Amino acid sequence: MPFAVWWALFGVPLVVVVVSWAALFSHWSSEGQRVWKALAILFPTAATLLACGALAYVELGGKVGFGGGIEVYFLGLLLALAGTGLGFVVTLRFRRWFSVLALGASTWMSFLFFLMASTD
Repeated sequence: MPFAVWWALFGVPLVVVVVSWAALFSHWSSEGQRVWKALAILFPTAATLLACGALAYVELGGKVGFGGGIEVYFLGLLLALAGTGLGFVVTLRFRRWFSVLALGASTWMSFLFFLMASTD
């Protein structure tokens, strides 16, 4: 698969979490339970940045293969799954649109990291 497709797969969730952070910070003073909402956005952000960093590393000539890659995939999967679980709870409890965006990004990253980990 071309790298442009990979950047599209990982870039869209990155844009989504940036929009989620911007929305949370724009309503920061009026938001209740800020820590839970920030954590629900932090996990998909970390998973997305890990994926984009690994992709940039591969594009620069590095290799993420057996032994070195499985740890990256497993860590990304754990971050994304934690974000999905926490995002689901936060979205159901507080019902904010930026929480839904972060939940969608986290779910998408869970799916992608699961696929990557299962094929390595």
